[in-house]
Amino acid sequence: MSVPWKQVLLDELVQRQVLQPDAQARLQFEEDAPWYVMILSAIAAWFAAMMLLGAWTIMTDASPLPSMLAAAILLLSAIWLLRGSGAFVMQLGLALSLLGQAMLVFAIIELGPHTGANERSAAVAALLLSCGMLMAIAGAAHRFFCALIALVSLAVLVGNNPLLSLYGVALAAVAVCLWLARACWAASRRAALIRAVAGASTLVALVLGVIGQPYAHVASWLSTVATDAGRLVWLYPAGAAIVLLATLVRLLRDVQLAVRVAALAGALVLIALCIQAPGLLIGAALWLAVFHACDRLWCVLVGMGVVLYLGDLYYSLHITLLAKSVLLAASGLLLLVLRAAVIAPLRRAS
Repeated sequence: MSVPWKQVLLDELVQRQVLQPDAQARLQFEEDAPWYVMILSAIAAWFAAMMLLGAWTIMTDASPLPSMLAAAILLLSAIWLLRGSGAFVMQLGLALSLLGQAMLVFAIIELGPHTGANERSAAVAALLLSCGMLMAIAGAAHRFFCALIALVSLAVLVGNNPLLSLYGVALAAVAVCLWLARACWAASRRAALIRAVAGASTLVALVLGVIGQPYAHVASWLSTVATDAGRLVWLYPAGAAIVLLATLVRLLRDVQLAVRVAALAGALVLIALCIQAPGLLIGAALWLAVFHACDRLWCVLVGMGVVLYLGDLYYSLHITLLAKSVLLAASGLLLLVLRAAVIAPLRRAS
């Protein structure tokens, strides 16, 4: 580990007693595997896991009780593998963990009648399993997927009703708060766990930005019918506006009052323009938060999510194409004005 900033980070972690000196010595001489080795290891690990699943299915005819036993064995094996080192071992542990969780959930579904209550029981099981596996010692990818499964399970438990919009807004608010507070938890012992929750909350909030819209075609993609679309119309836009305003207030708390007022006034105009596309407001709040947290990966991912949202917005039917064009053009001009009136003076002052 010869990169200067990494060495400074290790020294800081040792000084705060987050990292032991022997662990620091191991990390200094440890090198990450090349990206192509990671890809090949992932392919080999998932192939091995699927071969195990196929062999078990052939021997047991996919009966629920034997599947639950096999899932428990896979989960215990995954916990043991995730404590090890090496690209293939970590990828195999991830594959066995996700496969074991899926097998156990599907076995629970097969045990009962195919009703809505049984689906909720499966969601509860998936939530508990993913939360338990999230606490295991593992890499970043495993923690992220476990957090993602937990949040998706909560969305299934909420159901397709107005609470789903509130859940999406709450997730966006949680993600924004976690990213804005990254300086407080980055050096803590739970930093990897918190980052996984922040990333999963960001991703699910972006996805719910589309599902929370009163579009009939989006609901049909997920085999759900937006029966409460009339009540969803105002819940999600109002929540998205509050999240964006709260994010700006937090980021602008140390700037001059005139700049703060100008930025908030511009944000209010932007909210008025994007009230028919509240997913853009959520995307803006999340992007500001991850940019403040200096996380390059999530800056790119949130940007890609906003682009996909714009693609969905283009084909939606709740507003006309002319209104969409005017909305996007006016929003772009407003952002340019804010950049010239707010950002440029701050750069000159600094």
